[in-house]
Amino acid sequence: MSELSEVTRMRELLKFEYYRIWKSKVLWLMVAFAALAPILAAAALSFILHEIDPELLEEINFNSSNEKFFTWYVISYFYERLPLIMALFVPLFIGRDYKDGVIRNKLTAGHTRFEIFTSYVVTQVSVTVALSIVYILCGTVAMACTKFGVNLNHGEMLLRAGTLLLALIATTTLFAVISLLIKSRAGTTVICIAFIFTLGIFSLLSTNFSYSHKMIDQYQEIYEEKVGDFEVPDMYMSYYSPKEFDRDSYFNAGWYIGHPVFLLTDASLSDEFVPDFQSMFTYSDDELFGYPKKVSRTAFVDSIYAAFMGTGSGLITDDDLKKIDGAYVSFAAAELQYNIKSIIWLGIYFGGGYALFRKKNIF
Repeated sequence: MSELSEVTRMRELLKFEYYRIWKSKVLWLMVAFAALAPILAAAALSFILHEIDPELLEEINFNSSNEKFFTWYVISYFYERLPLIMALFVPLFIGRDYKDGVIRNKLTAGHTRFEIFTSYVVTQVSVTVALSIVYILCGTVAMACTKFGVNLNHGEMLLRAGTLLLALIATTTLFAVISLLIKSRAGTTVICIAFIFTLGIFSLLSTNFSYSHKMIDQYQEIYEEKVGDFEVPDMYMSYYSPKEFDRDSYFNAGWYIGHPVFLLTDASLSDEFVPDFQSMFTYSDDELFGYPKKVSRTAFVDSIYAAFMGTGSGLITDDDLKKIDGAYVSFAAAELQYNIKSIIWLGIYFGGGYALFRKKNIF
């Protein structure tokens, strides 16, 4: 069969899938959600900050960094909200084709398994990209209409959003692969939803155990250098007293699970890139509501003792932590790391999924 005919068949198959998705009422409900969610978020943010605590805002001299933070706070949440929607849409859409015999009919009509597999992955990924663009665009417009205004940091913010989108594309590919390998719509939907909620657990693990042996060694040197001259305030003497640095406590069972997850996956991406409401007051080391310039990986100081003896006490300052290699990394470096991992996992999902799909008994 000629290459041209294969390309033509693939094009026709994609047109067929896009037409079916376009006619889906569920798609337009998702588009409406993607458009309204950031608008409501921007309105709620404006209401909370201006109506509930106006005195706080009077004390703040808003600058471009604040504008960037609020813009990023609204538009970055497409990475948090869309995965669950796709975990429902993808398995239900593809699963219906199994139930109605559409996939079997495509094979009978002469389409190859690669064409069928690729057409589903491409079209489902296209839905994810389209919803993300709608979300980001509506969020940007919504912020432009608020008192804060919109600031994309000369387009740099869109690169950060691109890193989130690439990870979301890999996740959608996984959903499509699972849906093509398992005929049960209910079972596939449960698996995809479970993956989303499990990801939250692994996100917490990987973020809290992102430190390496080298980082703890450097932290220990700083700690031991300063703890000798530090006097515990009298009011805390009954709870804390200077003690030797317990290096081994940082490398417990959680670390041996969480650190490989951090190194090999995108699980920590949400915690490192997407701010939550509680972090609005602490997300930047430099200023209230500040747009972060670097990613902080200093979770290793968050033990009970280290929290007391950490940055807040004056014993170990942010300047000390910045001397530790890897404690703070630029977003450009973090984006590169996450992009590489997303591409690798995308290839694993697609390649491994197709290897299984080509041998699957569809009839």
